[in-house]
Amino acid sequence: MTLQEINKRWTAYKTEYRVDSPVMIEEIRFDAAKGAESSFDVTELFTEHYILHLSDKFPLYRGEYIDFILCHEFTHLADFLTHPYSYNVVGKVYNYMNTWSEYHASRRCLGMVLKSAFSGAIDPEKSVIPQPFKDISLRKLINDTLGHAGAALEEFRHTGNQQVYRFFFRYLMYLMGYLSHFENAKDILSYCLSFLKLEEEMFLPLYQALLAGEARDIIPFFDKIMKALQ
Repeated sequence: MTLQEINKRWTAYKTEYRVDSPVMIEEIRFDAAKGAESSFDVTELFTEHYILHLSDKFPLYRGEYIDFILCHEFTHLADFLTHPYSYNVVGKVYNYMNTWSEYHASRRCLGMVLKSAFSGAIDPEKSVIPQPFKDISLRKLINDTLGHAGAALEEFRHTGNQQVYRFFFRYLMYLMGYLSHFENAKDILSYCLSFLKLEEEMFLPLYQALLAGEARDIIPFFDKIMKALQ
């Protein structure tokens, strides 16, 4: 996959989602962190270095999965380019990218798949979600995400490690982004929170804030929830 191909897809994304920015991706590096498929480094974005980091296996993946991942990463880049903070408020932008943008990217990339797959009510068994070398069901995607969230939460409860908490919160944002496509999302979310042994009172308001799309209302939940879990 060449830089020209990536930028062609990025240009199409900007047109589709009305991203008003002249920014183009300047470099691809096949050096994504272990366990990650792709990323933009926010520190690099702050210095206007628009570098897309990909797994070294990325060129081997199926086209559908590449589209799925790129939609997620393009949403992160678009969110950064349109973030509602001054560039000197670094901490706020980092929190914005780790909260609202994770939800937004997950919601949008799944929406792209569902839109291309079918119309009508969502069937989590029949909805096909691309993965590197095969498809999985939407139910499996949600169950896997819930499992990762649960493992990170359990580790955080034992260690209090803030980096582990970030992993938990990221998976929580993924989960809420995916569930937002369901008409009965609140019921499914309630089940997921019960599975994680979490009280609904703090998490349902977070979900409502995510649906409302007010990024500034979402960020305070990050620290508030971490303190409540300690």
